[in-house]
Amino acid sequence: MLKSLSYKLTSYIENNSDIKSNDDLEKINYSLQAILNETFKIIVLTILFLLLGKINYFFFSMIILFSIRIFSGGYHADTTIKCLLWTTLFFLITSLIAPMLPKLNILIYNTISLLSIIVVYFRTPYPNSNRPIKNKKRRWHLKLISTFFITFWVTILLFTTSDTRYLNCGFLTILLQILQLIPIKKGVSI
Repeated sequence: MLKSLSYKLTSYIENNSDIKSNDDLEKINYSLQAILNETFKIIVLTILFLLLGKINYFFFSMIILFSIRIFSGGYHADTTIKCLLWTTLFFLITSLIAPMLPKLNILIYNTISLLSIIVVYFRTPYPNSNRPIKNKKRRWHLKLISTFFITFWVTILLFTTSDTRYLNCGFLTILLQILQLIPIKKGVSI
């Protein structure tokens, strides 16, 4: 449904603008699909976490995730439903389970912090076949921004977050995101 809507919008743009290049139209269609899919997911997840009474942790986790993932990349499901299921699982872990965990030893938080910064620096931007990054300057730019955001969030969590529920929610969000950036052997799928 969302795919057909994006095609209709792209067709409308093609018929009512000077844009006629197939390459440009494909980019517009891909962007529209991404926007529609994300909007759909956010609406569904917001309703779910409102019903669960965990909307504050969901939004906290979402802000951390989006500010890192936009620049670092990560796993992409091949359908909207699979994406919604994976995203729901992700946020159930970070927003429902993480706040219930006890405060961990500071060494664990520091280890996750260091590992996160290293992985993000060396593995971003993570390749995406639908949106390849061929320009080295752009790759470097995305690497710096994603490293900045991971460092920013780790610093905020370690030095200003006294509530263990938010601390665990934030660190589990970061940990789950960086695990997506660690390469796995060919033939093994997520």
